[in-house]
Amino acid sequence: MFCTNCGASNKNGATLCVNCGESLANNPIEDRLSRLRGLEDVSPSHKLDFLRPLFDFSFRRSVSVKMIKFLHILSILCAGLMALFFTLAGFETSLRLGLSALLIGAVVFLFTAVFSRVFWEMILVVFRMADQTAGRGAADRGAASVKEKAEPREGIQWNV
Repeated sequence: MFCTNCGASNKNGATLCVNCGESLANNPIEDRLSRLRGLEDVSPSHKLDFLRPLFDFSFRRSVSVKMIKFLHILSILCAGLMALFFTLAGFETSLRLGLSALLIGAVVFLFTAVFSRVFWEMILVVFRMADQTAGRGAADRGAASVKEKAEPREGIQWNV
């Protein structure tokens, strides 16, 4: 039996694909459509949920991944518009200046896109580390009242 989604070979009678996890039922198209209908049921307030951490002045909620994606797209869009502006200004002056502005603008745009991606990834890692250490600190404060029983040293086997 072959998967209609990825084409992987599966055992006869299997219900899920071993490669992609797609349902191998007789009506996979209806299953796929029902999942897509479920994705469409997103409320408008949920679509703007990425802005809530921005206006949370108590700093209880961290910056979400959606906010980082939005800022990354915005930075690439600004870099592209700046490169386009300088290229058009160069072509207004002369053909040679326009071609050199196009080349330099393309290189600057690529560097800006890479730098932006790396920068936002680093910011996201910092926020995730902060969330993780805050969660660990709360767990440590809750576990401070529990005393650990010391393991006797005789039970330890030393590999020397």
